[in-house]
Amino acid sequence: MQYEDYEFLQVEPGEDRILRITMNRPDKLNAAGEKGHGEQGRIWKDFDRDPDMNVALITGAGRAFAAGGDIEKGLGPLTTDIRDGGALVRNMVNCRKPIISAINGAAVGGGLAVALLADISIASEKAVLIDGHTKIGLVAGDHAALVWPLAMGMARAKYHLLMCDRIDGREAEALGLVSRCVPHEELMETAEAVAQKLATGPQFALQGTKVALNGWYTEHMSIFEHSLYAEALSATLPDSVNGKAAVLRGEEADFAPVDDSYLF
Repeated sequence: MQYEDYEFLQVEPGEDRILRITMNRPDKLNAAGEKGHGEQGRIWKDFDRDPDMNVALITGAGRAFAAGGDIEKGLGPLTTDIRDGGALVRNMVNCRKPIISAINGAAVGGGLAVALLADISIASEKAVLIDGHTKIGLVAGDHAALVWPLAMGMARAKYHLLMCDRIDGREAEALGLVSRCVPHEELMETAEAVAQKLATGPQFALQGTKVALNGWYTEHMSIFEHSLYAEALSATLPDSVNGKAAVLRGEEADFAPVDDSYLF
């Protein structure tokens, strides 16, 4: 399997059968941009087809895991956003092989989807998880409606997705959003140890267990599809325009409606 054409993702196949993936745009806190967003979805199909790799380990370069989309430049045309956002979630859910995320810092938006759709998610104590969609006038559509209620229960999921509060690594572990939280200096060592154990384990048993458990996601994929298209619609409405502009100005958005004809 060839990985040389990836640009946003630094992809390193190991002789130990571990595919190490780094989201590599540290100057932008690993915000994806249009090309990176596409790569975040495509990599899981390539990994799944690679006969030499058993496990994938993904993290972020620098001080962030991944800051979601690049608000300054945007992602791409709306249809492209829907396609790539859908591919990211579907391909991670459908990948048969174990995926591990080492969440080393801020994980926001699409980056958070990668972090939490991993089969084993290990967060640093310095990690900060934010689903910031509603803060900028968007429906929480890239994974959260599917994943969060299963992880923490409906009441907590609604609270955090509507309020957009920051969740640190320890709180994420307590809520059930991540598998483990460890001291920052132990993050990669811990993630590597997990990856090594899985890479040398019984592959049919591991993959079969993952696929069975991900049946919880596949059985409810219509929830994700609804949220994905609702997010796309919300991106065309006044609240999203105001929200993104406010973020770029470093201000809080004013969502006071002047016209309720566009409300859900």
